[in-house]
Amino acid sequence: MESYPLPLLPLGLVLFFGRPLDIIILFSFGIYKNWEVVQLFVNAYLNPTIVIGSAKASTALFYLLQLTRYFLGIKRISSSDNFPIKPLFFPCRTSHVRMFPSKHGFGYSYLLTGVPVGWEGSVGGMISEDDGKEQAPWYLRLFSLNPGDAWYTVNGDDYLNRGHVEGGLQGKLRKYLEGQGIDPKQYAHAYLVTAARFLGYASNPLSVWYLYSSSRELSALILEVNNTFDERRIYFVEPDRKSEPNSSTPSSLSKPRYTSAWTKDFYVSVFNSRAGSYSLAAYDPFFPNLSSPGTINSTVTLSSPEGKAKLIARIYSVDDQIDPATMSVWQKTRFLASWWWVGLATFPRTIQQAVIILFKKKLPWVFRPEPKGTTIARHADESELFIEFIFRRYLRELVGNSRDALRIRYIPAGLHDISPEVIMSSSAQLAEGAANELEIRVLTPIFYSRVIWYPDLLDGIMTEHHESSTISISSTDLLSKLERGWQECPPLALRGSLSFKLISALRTRPAPIICLDEPKSPPPASTIPSGKEASQAGASSLDHFVVMHSSAPERKEYTSRLLRLLITEHIALGWTELLDLEIFILRCLTLWVVARAVF
Repeated sequence: MESYPLPLLPLGLVLFFGRPLDIIILFSFGIYKNWEVVQLFVNAYLNPTIVIGSAKASTALFYLLQLTRYFLGIKRISSSDNFPIKPLFFPCRTSHVRMFPSKHGFGYSYLLTGVPVGWEGSVGGMISEDDGKEQAPWYLRLFSLNPGDAWYTVNGDDYLNRGHVEGGLQGKLRKYLEGQGIDPKQYAHAYLVTAARFLGYASNPLSVWYLYSSSRELSALILEVNNTFDERRIYFVEPDRKSEPNSSTPSSLSKPRYTSAWTKDFYVSVFNSRAGSYSLAAYDPFFPNLSSPGTINSTVTLSSPEGKAKLIARIYSVDDQIDPATMSVWQKTRFLASWWWVGLATFPRTIQQAVIILFKKKLPWVFRPEPKGTTIARHADESELFIEFIFRRYLRELVGNSRDALRIRYIPAGLHDISPEVIMSSSAQLAEGAANELEIRVLTPIFYSRVIWYPDLLDGIMTEHHESSTISISSTDLLSKLERGWQECPPLALRGSLSFKLISALRTRPAPIICLDEPKSPPPASTIPSGKEASQAGASSLDHFVVMHSSAPERKEYTSRLLRLLITEHIALGWTELLDLEIFILRCLTLWVVARAVF
């Protein structure tokens, strides 16, 4: 009995300092280690017949509730509207044919959803767009009679530029066109054809916006391309129109074919670089004049820099369009049973074809370059968001301390709101139009997780601009005018002092990101400190700013996130997911030792 307190000490530490997952894992190990005792307890105090009967009854009631929710959902009254074209389903098929260096082709079924831009609501419980309904968590909706969202949803926040805009799809389209210097009034009608979210999940490589004039003629297209790295490129295309007579019905109107071409500057496939060009051949699915809908038929050809067709991708209708407002309950059920899996299978199909091309066709792997300024970067992770917050504050401090008349236009990356922020020095605020203007555009959120490695932040900005293209600066000369004020840091608590010393010890200059399709010239030698200078720098200028101008909780979070990023690079190949796995394994081993000692 006297030996019990010592084994209970690690148990108390886990219960006091551990996370809920740690406690669950610990007691799971305890149950596993004492499985025979658990079985004896269950046999002595629980009646298996009652347990099984209760489980069957609960399962039957749960299925009955879900069936009721299903019928309530698909029998909902459709929203009224006055749009010339209704929300529709387009059963399609997509095909990809690679011409060289190794021939390869494949095709599979694909479901597109079309919605008129500006319409809001739900139709037949099947398609909803920007309905604005507040949704409870999914686990609460399962036990509610409220059917929730439609099966296929289109939300304006998922399209065009990142972030939320009032007005949903229509607001997003208006803001995008105005940002391109285009008057939205030119296009009285718009229709979006996309792979809608199914039960909240979407894998959407391409969305097409059809823009129509007031006379209901197709005037422009917006092609919204997404890659598997959460990056997006938007192409605004004003295609040429060519009439093609319908040979089968000579008396009918000629169906125009719309064509266009543009330079490729977006990384889509791991087997294609950013070199080359695209050409488009598409038909108006609502010709003529937004009348009764026809079919989807679009072809995109990727050509090599020499002009030779390299990859031909096509998407086309395989059946008539489907209006969910006219579908019966049985037709909706059959439709869902036939198409529910298609969107979920898009990404696995992509992986399958990539494996075939890599190992069977033996095409070389093209590593992903960091995006250009025309690309919408991926979402930033939590650490990058926090560093961006500190970086923005530091930039304001630098500009505020500058003696020159400077006006800086800072454009972040990876945030939900990437609207530019204009930062002006005191001299620029007093001057009338005489300030020097500098644009600092972050091209990818990885900049924030790389710039913390540099002892001098301005040197890091300069180096990342010249070597790695993670940031773009309009003038390096103006950047050098920002003053680096330096004051003696106040004394820190032991934990904070040790954290900053460990960060300084782990910090090394990152290797440049090599971009093979666009090699960069090295930065001027004067902007790069030598290894000796870097090692003698100690805390970086950003560290110094955090110590001087941040609260204790912010300093704690800053050191925690930086240590995580630096340690990840040293022991987890730069992958935070791998570091999380290593930590989880270590925690499990520790908890197993505790479980053996306690139980």
